[in-house]
Amino acid sequence: MHLLQTSSATLDDIAEPIDPGQTPGDIAVLSFTDSDLSGLAAAYAEEQANVPSVRLAHLRDLRHPMSTDLWIDTVAQHAKVIVVRLLGGLDWWRYGVERLAAVARERGIALAILPGEDRDDTRLFEQSTLDGDELRTLLTYFREGGPANLRALLRRLAAICGAQIEAPPPQAFPRMGVYQPAVGVADIDRLLSDMRPATEEDAKAAVVPVLFYRAALLAADTGPIDALYGALEARGLRPIPLFVPSLKAPDAIDFVRAAFERLDPSAIITTTAFAAGDGVFDGCDAPVLQAIVANTRREAWVSNPRGLGPSDLSMHVVLPELDGRVLAGTLGFKDKQDKDENLGFEGFISRPEPDRIDAVAERIAALVRLRHRPRAKRKLAIVLPDYPGAGGRAAYAVGLDVPASVLAAMADLKRAGYAVEEIPADSAALLAALTGAGSELTLPLADYERPLAALPEAVGPATGEAWGRPEDDPDFHDGAFHFKAARFGNLVVALPPDRGKTTDRRADYHDPVLPPRHALLAFGLWLQHEVCADAVLHLGAHGTLEWLPGHAVALTASCFPEAVLGALPVFYPFIVSNP
Repeated sequence: MHLLQTSSATLDDIAEPIDPGQTPGDIAVLSFTDSDLSGLAAAYAEEQANVPSVRLAHLRDLRHPMSTDLWIDTVAQHAKVIVVRLLGGLDWWRYGVERLAAVARERGIALAILPGEDRDDTRLFEQSTLDGDELRTLLTYFREGGPANLRALLRRLAAICGAQIEAPPPQAFPRMGVYQPAVGVADIDRLLSDMRPATEEDAKAAVVPVLFYRAALLAADTGPIDALYGALEARGLRPIPLFVPSLKAPDAIDFVRAAFERLDPSAIITTTAFAAGDGVFDGCDAPVLQAIVANTRREAWVSNPRGLGPSDLSMHVVLPELDGRVLAGTLGFKDKQDKDENLGFEGFISRPEPDRIDAVAERIAALVRLRHRPRAKRKLAIVLPDYPGAGGRAAYAVGLDVPASVLAAMADLKRAGYAVEEIPADSAALLAALTGAGSELTLPLADYERPLAALPEAVGPATGEAWGRPEDDPDFHDGAFHFKAARFGNLVVALPPDRGKTTDRRADYHDPVLPPRHALLAFGLWLQHEVCADAVLHLGAHGTLEWLPGHAVALTASCFPEAVLGALPVFYPFIVSNP
């Protein structure tokens, strides 16, 4: 017989008592939801001269009954109006609700216990002291949301306190729409009226929709979106932020698909988590990039080799891959705001990470350039695997004839209009062109040191500490790095340099902390700045990049995969039956 282990937990369990440290105020608002509290804080900044004193508190700080009692004794029993927005129903904070209800009835305090979900909860209404019509009006302000409604909510609460003040009724706030920084909700028709289409010769004005959650707009927490908007505009692109409640709601799916049809995007960025609903990206041939506004704290991101915490990895990396979204990087991290002494509130905000936003914008711009550049002008690099193995097995991969695949790709590219010239007759001729005497392409030392100096300070010294001077590298002679590479018109085909010592290939290849030697770093900088590749196609299994030191995902500027290839688009076909 099998017995299932069962347990129950409430908000009061497994929590340490804390002192929220608040002083009394006329109006007190408690909520589980950051967007409620941050939005109210922004609204109070606009209405401070018109309303009495306000205190905001997060219910996570009142999980322990002792914390609840202390807050009630120091704040609640002196308030005139108390509003609680409770997620999960009565049982998630039963002790606090019952204590507040008793104090409110004893002291004549106006109390509104409201559900945090979209459905009503009569048990919460029954604990309140305000009548049903007033409760539904207050709830509508929250549910519609937006700056205007939250300012009106504060005015309504002030009127309940006895202030002589008018409060507009709740106004419908769009569930989805177009957003512009410094403007707010925008008119898509007006935006479209002054847009010119991007052409093959001119990628400027290429439209890049940016999907983000409506909750960020309601909470006045659009910092990463605003910063990405500016970074894309600075690169000549036309960002169009679209806010949605989620990518699973049928009306949101319809809205997004209709917007894509009108906008004809060159690339799509989404910051929404989880997998999307059916059909969101169907029929749109633009690449879809996932950008992360992380719940992980910045300090944890910097120090954790994994890059992100488990929840962010699941919500923003693993599940979005089910839609075919490609990870573009991180835009920002949750961070504490300075405590607002007027509100007794220390909120959290999504704080932009400027250099990561620039990195994401560069990746988007590179993909847009690739999309709009005529095929005959595109410069490509095909990189073959050189996985550690027996001698004479260059370009070897399990389950794939890599040289034959390269020749097939070269022929396909030529037929498609790419400037590919002098395709080798067979695999032996291809490998001879890469490895034979006199076939090597080079990068002079000065042309290596110049872009190397522009990389983060940690990159060059780490490489030097591990491998010495560039001039001591085995692939450096006659004043330059020499690569196993050959040009075929606008196409370069290459075998990458060894990551470490040729004699220790197996050990060095998979070392998670060993920096690449100078030649491999020079190879990437050569592809970026000398070949000026528009994209890299990696054929075979296990490229060197995936083993280089740095985060697993959500790279920093000092992570070596980013140092080697920067914002270059990398296409990596891989046999899916290989476990």
